[in-house]
Amino acid sequence: MCGRFTQLAPWSEVWAFSQPLVLAVPDAALEPRWNIAPSTAAWVIASDGHGGAKAGAMRWGLVPHWAPDAKGGFSTINARIETAAEKPAFRGPWQRRRCLVPANGYYEWVTDAQGHKQPFYLQPSDAPLLMFAGLWDRWNAADGTPLLSFSIVTEAAEGELAALHHRRPLMLQAPQFADWLTAPSPALGPLLASAPRPSLRWHAVGPAVGNPRNDGPSLVEPVASN
Repeated sequence: MCGRFTQLAPWSEVWAFSQPLVLAVPDAALEPRWNIAPSTAAWVIASDGHGGAKAGAMRWGLVPHWAPDAKGGFSTINARIETAAEKPAFRGPWQRRRCLVPANGYYEWVTDAQGHKQPFYLQPSDAPLLMFAGLWDRWNAADGTPLLSFSIVTEAAEGELAALHHRRPLMLQAPQFADWLTAPSPALGPLLASAPRPSLRWHAVGPAVGNPRNDGPSLVEPVASN
């Protein structure tokens, strides 16, 4: 699963990493964030409807367009790849509203035999960024005010990574970016099955990341694991 992540790179790096995707980025700077938590806004990349893509802010925790209210987003921060095409909350987005979530890394917590939870920070070992596969939707309030929200797609973890958590974000490589945004949903199975996954490295960090009010570079500094 993915319950916290970072967005630290400036738009110039996101743009370069997104190639060959034709990406339009905002004029406003991408302010570094070391502790993006559910129900807060983050930058995502979605199709612009004209063969390219654009970056925009959305709230983390997908609220389906048909939901009676916007309160249920916390339970939809992640979408399991095995069931997203059938789940009511994700079925429509899986077909036509997919997005990419640029990240510099993400956090996982490991619980030991005594119940102590140790956070770890995971980041790419051979690339400047990660690009999570995501789903998004638009919900409208009674007064017509729109809420754009997203979920991060997850898959089963393998190898040493599975010792940290049995799930991981679905992380795509540049050749899959455009297809993920626009390909017909029946084509996604072969696309994702053949996509290589990035190499990751990780280290233990302090408990401060557990509080969503905390932010800053100290959150990703290595500490001795217990």
